[in-house]
Amino acid sequence: MRKIMFLVLALAFMSVILLGCQSEDSTTIEADQTNSKQQSEENEKLKIDGVISTVSISKSKGGNPIIFDDDNAIENFKSIISSAVKVNGIVNMTNPDFYMDIAYENEEKQSFQLWLGGTFEESTLMKTDDTHTIYVLPEESTNKIIDLME
Repeated sequence: MRKIMFLVLALAFMSVILLGCQSEDSTTIEADQTNSKQQSEENEKLKIDGVISTVSISKSKGGNPIIFDDDNAIENFKSIISSAVKVNGIVNMTNPDFYMDIAYENEEKQSFQLWLGGTFEESTLMKTDDTHTIYVLPEESTNKIIDLME
């Protein structure tokens, strides 16, 4: 009887030790995953292709665009675009609310489709030449776009 009691006690003690080691390792793994996630998010932000000269936003392809070419609006659009974070996964989107064209000083052009959220909501951008990837704009960027368009 004493041998069985000793064996049960030994197994319980070893289980506690193994469980303690496992918790410490999983915490380390979670911290590593958080760090790698933050690094990958930094790498997956939308990048500006040059010096922006104008930004135009139109309701539809044939509609009259709103053209932004003043320095304050350009700076706002730089911060809006650089705040966009890539979303991984398969994309299946409805027709966009707006089309946004960015003209650079080197005469290059970049076109986006924009799904504009409401005040204090996220918005979505998609490059027209990469319809398999979307970028999410935070609430602050949505609010900036709404303010600029008013």
